[in-house]
Amino acid sequence: MNKKWTSAVAVVLPSLLAIPAYAADTHSQVSSAATLSEQDIAELKQKLIQLNQQIKLQQQTINQMAQQVLKQEALIRQTTTPTSSQQTAPPQVAQRPQTENTQQASTTQNSAERKKAPDRARSTDDVLQEAHNVFTRKFTVEPSFTYSYYSRKDLILRGFLALDAIFLGNLNLDRIRTNTTQFDLTTRYTLNDYWQFEIGLPYLYRWSQYDSVGEGNSSQRYETAKISGGQIGDMTAAVYYRLNTESYDWPDWVWNVKVRAPTGRDPFGIALETSDTGNLTYPTEMASGSGVWSVSTGFSLAKTFDPAIVFFNVNYGASFKEKFDDLSGAAGKSPGEIDLGNYFDYSLGLAFAVSERMSLSMSFNQRFYSKTKQRPEGGEWEKIPRTDTNTASLGIGATLALSPNLSMVTSIGAGLTEDSPDYQISLRFPYRF
Repeated sequence: MNKKWTSAVAVVLPSLLAIPAYAADTHSQVSSAATLSEQDIAELKQKLIQLNQQIKLQQQTINQMAQQVLKQEALIRQTTTPTSSQQTAPPQVAQRPQTENTQQASTTQNSAERKKAPDRARSTDDVLQEAHNVFTRKFTVEPSFTYSYYSRKDLILRGFLALDAIFLGNLNLDRIRTNTTQFDLTTRYTLNDYWQFEIGLPYLYRWSQYDSVGEGNSSQRYETAKISGGQIGDMTAAVYYRLNTESYDWPDWVWNVKVRAPTGRDPFGIALETSDTGNLTYPTEMASGSGVWSVSTGFSLAKTFDPAIVFFNVNYGASFKEKFDDLSGAAGKSPGEIDLGNYFDYSLGLAFAVSERMSLSMSFNQRFYSKTKQRPEGGEWEKIPRTDTNTASLGIGATLALSPNLSMVTSIGAGLTEDSPDYQISLRFPYRF
């Protein structure tokens, strides 16, 4: 009981105790006198008026106390589930004010519940952090491991058709297989319920094999070259701002801005090597970055339908033009300028909480790249063929809470287009402080 209720009780109880004594004293005075004068009658009327005013004041105070009790019970029901031992009987006051106060408290409670976001399981929060944002974690460190496999076959024709049916020239079947292992260390800091900052640093190790038909002028033997290497990739930094907090009617809506810095090895100027037969050409080292600065912005939305969460992301990115001393891997220098182009991507998915510690998820994402353009020194801009790509993948995953602070997020993705990796496996271990 707070100070306000204590003071109210201190006012009401003495007044209630004084009523019987005051009534008895008045009754004795009336009984003692057989006849009353006009002055005595006027005094009795004045005392009756005062007594009536005191009763009204006491009734108002009782109603106020009952309203406060109902409000406090409504607030307690919103935060915890009361047990039978915690439930208190409503005060015995006038029935009409009690009914009205109960209806007001019920309306207030329903309004608060519609404004309050539905509760999420811990495991679904871990999934949501990867696809959206969680602003309830002050500081998070997330190491992750990602393996992807990519293969592509190209049929290369060098020659011409004779009589529209006979091909005269060389036919080469080239194949590229790439295994990429990426280690990421991501840190997130939540300033408040609206701002979050993120920094990510990747390390890439790639192993690639290049095959081309034609060794010894045989159509059944391949010429093969293998290269591998690992180094730091492009570092990223991001800022997230929550535009709208999830409620009963509206989703959680977050705006993001991401910047990618060219800290990795760019693919321009890497020397190319050709086999003795001239059928196979391959790079001598692996690239781990794009070589240019880029920025992207977009929105992400998430809505809870207990026990499931639906999320949707959309982003648009652009890269800045950059000059390089050598654009070609051939002998000699070929300085020029590169514009990697822009991209647009979106993703959508569903996470389902199996329990407080485990959840399942599935998602689909797609990204469209525009063509890359280059301008040799002193020349004009020209588009590079086959650089406009369309990547799409379908993924499924599971999340398991290993401890109160550590979780494991797993996912497996399958490529749906020629430009996408054949498959991808990811393991993430977010640790929150």
